[in-house]
Amino acid sequence: MRDIDFINTFFNIIYQNETAYMRDIVSSYEYLYGFRQWLKKRGIICDSLERIQETDYTFFSKRIKVGDMEHILRYPFLDGIQKLADQYAQKTHVLYIPGYNGEELLNIHFQEYKDVYFYAIEEPFERKDLSFFDPFPAFFCAMNHADLWPGILIFNDTQQVFSALTSQTEFKKLIDYIDQKVNLFDVYNDNKDDSYYIQLSDLHLGKNKRQKGLIQLYNSLDFIMPYLQTDQQIKVLITGDLMESPNRKNMYLANDFMNSLKKRYKANVTFILGNHDVIVHGFNMARNQKSKVIAYLLGENIKVLEKEKMILIKMDTTSEGNLARGKIGQRQLDEIDDELEAIDHLEDYTMLVMLHHHVYPLSKAQFIKTKWHEKTFINRIVETSKVLVDAPLLIEWLQKRNIHYVFHGHKHLPYFRCKDECYYIGAGSATGGLKESQSRYISYNIVKYNTMEKKMKTCIIFYDDKAKAERQRVEVYIFREEKE
Repeated sequence: MRDIDFINTFFNIIYQNETAYMRDIVSSYEYLYGFRQWLKKRGIICDSLERIQETDYTFFSKRIKVGDMEHILRYPFLDGIQKLADQYAQKTHVLYIPGYNGEELLNIHFQEYKDVYFYAIEEPFERKDLSFFDPFPAFFCAMNHADLWPGILIFNDTQQVFSALTSQTEFKKLIDYIDQKVNLFDVYNDNKDDSYYIQLSDLHLGKNKRQKGLIQLYNSLDFIMPYLQTDQQIKVLITGDLMESPNRKNMYLANDFMNSLKKRYKANVTFILGNHDVIVHGFNMARNQKSKVIAYLLGENIKVLEKEKMILIKMDTTSEGNLARGKIGQRQLDEIDDELEAIDHLEDYTMLVMLHHHVYPLSKAQFIKTKWHEKTFINRIVETSKVLVDAPLLIEWLQKRNIHYVFHGHKHLPYFRCKDECYYIGAGSATGGLKESQSRYISYNIVKYNTMEKKMKTCIIFYDDKAKAERQRVEVYIFREEKE
């Protein structure tokens, strides 16, 4: 059990995320005992937690609610939880995040203040294992800036900021600000160079089972948007299979969805075709009908975001290949080359490729159970055969063009991989195409881009279980420049 786990439970209590903190409390008596010890070290006593006995766990279930807990324990459990929340909710909290294994750790000693509370995560993180369950709200701000760790997360019930902190001098400056009663949220609020890209994929609008997932997607985005601290417009990139099939009704659903993103989040929305966007009942559509879909939903091959100096290259992988695979073709690459050459000072731009079909075989995240047939040699051959038909041609073109970012969809598995200095990023299914046991996960990615450095910095993959059988899982990846 890690410090971050106890800190997360504590602040989910403070900010009243009942589902999250109840899962932690009833997970095991060992966890509860460790959490109570963590509280006591900080002079915090919660009577409701102290009264829980190990024998009570016989009656607890994983999805128990507070009302059920009070019935089992026969005392007002919620009163003690609410008292703890009321005591700390409106205070200012400073959380020190130490950084990563192999890096020098600061020796920090916190002073006591009346309205500012300090916490420290003592164990450094592993860059290759940044996974969090039900993170408390303000921690999303820290995850967005994982490329800047070590640092401090400063937050209360309405505000949060993160700042890198790498020296004793910077720590002393923080203490001086507190002593002088300076507003920390004004001092450390520097996000002018950050821009955010939300990658959605494989929504399959028009399929009845996906409607519940769409509602959950909106709820998730509504929650996360305030934590994307930027003065720049949010960009939403949809990497194909927006529709289950391209009939008139589904085309209206797709159009309504994209308009909703624009209105709801003031977002700049970019879309590419997937195989389901051009296929009806397993058959490739007639060329003239497919052209209507393209004209209706696309209207461009290259999109230039001038303010960010970003070029979105929208590749169509549905023109050739078969139903499960895609193909780009040399002709399309030549056409894109011609369009790129027409852009003045092309070297000043960062280029990002959007396509539907994946370039490399995909694998499930480690926490998703692999079914027996997926482990067989035959299945590995089959999975390899599902990648883009002319993947080697594309890879060679990417290297020639010095392109480092490829966003894709198709298989409903979130994916992050660096190969030959190029990042391949898949978003899974934004309405719940990834199934395991009783769970069906919606997933999407949020990528932070630094406009000054013209580089992607962090990628956060969200897994939300539509059935609520499992906790929200968030994985954080940091873009690195070295080879794989």
